[in-house]
Amino acid sequence: RGSLSLIVEELQPEGVGELQLAFEQLKAKLEAQGLFAAERKRALPVLPQRLGLVTSPSGAAVRDVLKVLSRWEHLAVLLAPVRVQGKGAEGEIARAVAYLGRSGLVDVVLVVRGGGSLEDLWAFNEEVVARAIAACPVPVISGVGHEVDFTIADFVADVRAATPTQAAEIVVAALEGQQRRVESARDGIAAAFQRKLEHARLRLRGLEGARGLARLPSRLRELEQKLQRLEALPGLLRAVVAARHRRADAAGSRLYHWPVRFGAPRRRELVAVRLAVAGERLRSLLARRTLELGARERALAALSPRNVLERGYSITAREGDPRPVKDAAALNAGERLITTLARGQLRSLVLGRSAGTQGSLFEEPGAGRRAPGTEPQARDGRGRTPEDGEESEA
Repeated sequence: RGSLSLIVEELQPEGVGELQLAFEQLKAKLEAQGLFAAERKRALPVLPQRLGLVTSPSGAAVRDVLKVLSRWEHLAVLLAPVRVQGKGAEGEIARAVAYLGRSGLVDVVLVVRGGGSLEDLWAFNEEVVARAIAACPVPVISGVGHEVDFTIADFVADVRAATPTQAAEIVVAALEGQQRRVESARDGIAAAFQRKLEHARLRLRGLEGARGLARLPSRLRELEQKLQRLEALPGLLRAVVAARHRRADAAGSRLYHWPVRFGAPRRRELVAVRLAVAGERLRSLLARRTLELGARERALAALSPRNVLERGYSITAREGDPRPVKDAAALNAGERLITTLARGQLRSLVLGRSAGTQGSLFEEPGAGRRAPGTEPQARDGRGRTPEDGEESEA
């Protein structure tokens, strides 16, 4: 049995060990330079409309990504075809990212590749790719390999996805979330508008009862027609009573001149008395009906808005609001008013309010006020005072 001794002066890893060492060294370097810092990560756009896709045009990753993105038909996709492994692949990836970022054609960039070994994914661990992603002016989403795979591109990117499909899902989920928020806001606005419309409809129904002022002209015409019929009624009653009087007089005349054989003088006297009583009843009926008619005419005149307006009063309402204004304190400067008079209307503008008070509407000017030293004196039926003395009549 023999033995062997080695004196090692330098040890260099090879294969996977060499790549893993290079990965750790570059990761430490870039992390120290702040390329992995959370504060430099950019948020994805709220509503991306154009997407740049950096991947191989023939791999499975591009098909998976496009299948997911097809759910959002309004999203435009600009494909930058590159090699994703092999010599020179890192340069193509870096140039594609830089071009899409500078072009202004996209809102977000996806850098994706399917799964593979460390050697297969090595292009995404190169420093040139990492610095291109860090310098890109638009947000970058990386989706390289499978969930267990991590590349330098994942650490530098603004958002890291476990797979290419998940990278596409992040974009579509953001769009669908915005769509749900927009639809929710739309439904809320529609519901609020519907409530406001229903409130306005109820308010309009309530105002319909207060629109008597708008119907005032037609109501006045109706009252005038009724008044005309009532004014014609006394003449009709007088005509009816006169006709009955004439018939009664004619009947009495015939009875009075009947031959004696048809009745004794006593009977003629009885008929004359009855006729006189009937005439008195008719005259009493006419007087009573005349009084009733006068009372109705006065009641109708008291209810007529036209008579109120004819006495010098007016009705003032806001322009567009038929309800009468009852209190000056309810008005504001700048409001427009419409004043209805007995004949015509006036339009006015409120300039301000007065703090004065209004006197009684039922006092004559100067009523209740006498000059000092003057007292009311008794007067006779001819308007004379005791000091006036007697006057001679012509």
